Amino acid sequence: MSDSAKVPSSLDGINVIMQGSPSPLSPEGEHQSKNAKKDPIVEWNLNKAAVSRFAKDSNWPEALKTLKMLSTKHRNKEVYKALAMRVWICLKSDATVDEVVLSLFHLLNTLGAKHEVAGPIAALAHLMAKNRTPDHADRDLAMGQSQQMFNMICENHKIIGEEAFHKWVAANKLEDPNHYIPIVMNCLDIMVGDDWWFDREQLQNEMEAANAKKLAANS
Repeated sequence: MSDSAKVPSSLDGINVIMQGSPSPLSPEGEHQSKNAKKDPIVEWNLNKAAVSRFAKDSNWPEALKTLKMLSTKHRNKEVYKALAMRVWICLKSDATVDEVVLSLFHLLNTLGAKHEVAGPIAALAHLMAKNRTPDHADRDLAMGQSQQMFNMICENHKIIGEEAFHKWVAANKLEDPNHYIPIVMNCLDIMVGDDWWFDREQLQNEMEAANAKKLAANS
């Protein structure tokens, strides 16, 4: 990807540059409680509810932290939803560059380098690596990770050499954020379906208000 790519104003929805005592348990109840904690389905549902609760309280860092953990529980059939929501919050919130690019890296690994959305995912990771919290200590690591994503795709598509890479980028419009960002966001929508565990509009409105406040303070 060329470093000359600009971030269009029509993509403002994605942040680019952002710096009482319990009652005692009976022995039987205590035994049931311990078993419940070990039950992966019960544990999953408790964490799923926690995401909703954190989001409702506007505690997006904790919601993201919980989703990050759930997105590694590959034995649960809803792991793809957790991963998609993790990526969505990273993109829409003020999550740092390392968190954003890592979430996109996991998305690419999950879908596979041959997936039709792989190119747009790598392009978005590259865009975020360049522009999200550019002074972050792990910014160079994020840039390297986004490059690794492109390398994975090139290897799977047998794209060899700089010229062939640039032709592939041009053919897939990966220099145009207006083209590839909607593709990634639509992919997240498909992965989650109608079962979002938080109010997306709430986060969108909160971040728009925060950004407006920062602009007013700097003007």
